[in-house]
Amino acid sequence: MGLLPTYDSIGIWAPILLVTLRLVQGLALGGEWGGGLLLAVEYAPREKRGLYGAVPQTGALFGLALGALAGSITSSLFSEEAFRTIGWRIPFLLSIVLIIVGLWIRGRVGETPSFAKVKAQHTEASVPIMETLRHHWRAVLITIGAKLIETATFFTFATFTISYASQTLKYKPSTALNAVLVAALIAIPVMLLAGAASDRIGRKKVYVGGVIAILLYIVPYFWLLSLKNVFALFIAIIVGFGVIWSVYGAVLGTLFAESFSANVRYTGISLGYQVGAALIGGPAPLIATALLVAYHNNYVPVGIFIMITAVISLIAVSFAHDRTGQPLDD
Repeated sequence: MGLLPTYDSIGIWAPILLVTLRLVQGLALGGEWGGGLLLAVEYAPREKRGLYGAVPQTGALFGLALGALAGSITSSLFSEEAFRTIGWRIPFLLSIVLIIVGLWIRGRVGETPSFAKVKAQHTEASVPIMETLRHHWRAVLITIGAKLIETATFFTFATFTISYASQTLKYKPSTALNAVLVAALIAIPVMLLAGAASDRIGRKKVYVGGVIAILLYIVPYFWLLSLKNVFALFIAIIVGFGVIWSVYGAVLGTLFAESFSANVRYTGISLGYQVGAALIGGPAPLIATALLVAYHNNYVPVGIFIMITAVISLIAVSFAHDRTGQPLDD
């Protein structure tokens, strides 16, 4: 992305290439997330799976914080014209460091204990996707449904809020961005605490508690933003993103991993997680923007949309079996 030609150079191919690269990036993340999560969950002690499973979930927050920090630094070092030509490219080019570190780590990690056992017993699924859809379709549907609210609210807080606060409510863009950055940093320890709490009281209780909290909070969240007060803006985003979202976001991965047998676990969690993200989560900012336009900047329909998503996720997770503390591969 950092080396893409400009529109002036190659015309319409510039945005086409950009979108194509973003699609490739998304597909790569969709495939890699499941592997990263299973490395944490399957190596974890039984009584600490929730805590270990929460660690990979903080990756999005670290990425969000790094991206915001890189954007803030480069925008401050360059004039607006220089930033539009070269400054925006620098964070993308510097990401080669993260790629090298990631490849180095991945190249030195073997199979997880659960899958090593599957291979030793020669019980691998010959075509994992078919095995998953044939025998684990209920777990896939539960995963898709439970994922909806997590992704929808993540992108609502992390992306839609910035444009809504700056363009509709006339906050300074930097103010909204800084509020999201602070909330993301606060969310990291909150996620770890929520993961640890799920080891004591159960994954479903933590997840349901968080989703009910966001269902009740989302309309007051937009009301706080509408006060056009910087302090209210920070409180709204920190409570919604930094605290409530972190609670149910922390336990999703472990809950999903415990829903599939080892021979299809990677395929099952990746399939359900990414389909759920694509259905509503990813398009959530577009849906929210369309609702704002249709209802003349009234935020209540946006809140109702999130509430409906929360109800769907609650219904889905009600069918899940909570296997907190049980042997993973029984």
